[in-house]
Amino acid sequence: MAGFKTFLKSGHPPTLFASFLYFDFCFAIWVLDGALGPFLSKEFGLTPMERGFLVSVPILAGAFMRVPLGILGQTIGRKWAAMIEMGTIIMALSYGAFFVNSYNQLLVMAVMLGLAGASFGIALSLGGGWFPPEHKGLAIGIAGAGNSGAIIAMLAGPPIAIAYGWRMAYLSGAGLMIPALLVMMFAAKEPPDRVKEKFSHHMKVFGEKDAWVFNVSYILTFGGYIGLTNLLPTFLHFE
Repeated sequence: MAGFKTFLKSGHPPTLFASFLYFDFCFAIWVLDGALGPFLSKEFGLTPMERGFLVSVPILAGAFMRVPLGILGQTIGRKWAAMIEMGTIIMALSYGAFFVNSYNQLLVMAVMLGLAGASFGIALSLGGGWFPPEHKGLAIGIAGAGNSGAIIAMLAGPPIAIAYGWRMAYLSGAGLMIPALLVMMFAAKEPPDRVKEKFSHHMKVFGEKDAWVFNVSYILTFGGYIGLTNLLPTFLHFE
């Protein structure tokens, strides 16, 4: 217990909590299309291929958006990047709740919701940025525990859709993001470890062999996990 108190005193706990909350709710939104897949399929008469493509779009979009969002965080600050991201996600969820009426519009929303999956680079760096090297691993681990947000989507999304309709599930997701945005706005502080570097410096990572090795490993491990999680509601749904 004394060691954990030392850990907390070594950094900025409100920022760590804000990072966890931000990552947790972003992760829930990232897989919300998967949780609502059976309901969307019934509403729009989707084929199995269309349904599978729909639930995969946020995952792919999130993967591609991480690099530009990470660069944005280094440019304007991770706190501001997180708030801009959450605000955009709230607009995307509101669009889904009130304006989506076709499969193509579902795909547009899915791309926008993919932004939630780009939160990795911001949440982990923001949460761990205040802590010294000897405590940084624990801090990043606490922020990274936001992966548990998938449970929120999978357990809460379908019951809400059954009781009130799938649009209300998206609106509820927007409601979740608002307190997370407020906590980020008023509790978090930009860590002092921010370093301004040229864009070309960031791009050098693409020339690193280890980066590609770790990337492939990540695709197979985490990619398999998130892909299966996103499709489980479809696998377990019986019509």
